[in-house]
Amino acid sequence: MVIVNLYRVKWNKRYTGKEIAKISGLSTATITKLLKGEHVDLKLSTLEKIAKFFNCNVKDILEEIPD
Repeated sequence: MVIVNLYRVKWNKRYTGKEIAKISGLSTATITKLLKGEHVDLKLSTLEKIAKFFNCNVKDILEEIPD
């Protein structure tokens, strides 16, 4: 299974969920779900917005974990 490891990236950059949502243009609901580790069916464009916000590659925020 592949997950978005937003929690680790968020703390490295020291942003709140609301700040990430406001600056990236994503909804606070989506950011909150990602921070809680809930399953979210994301579009590639959403992953690109998150990566652009953190100035990283999409692969930097994705993590493969065993099922």
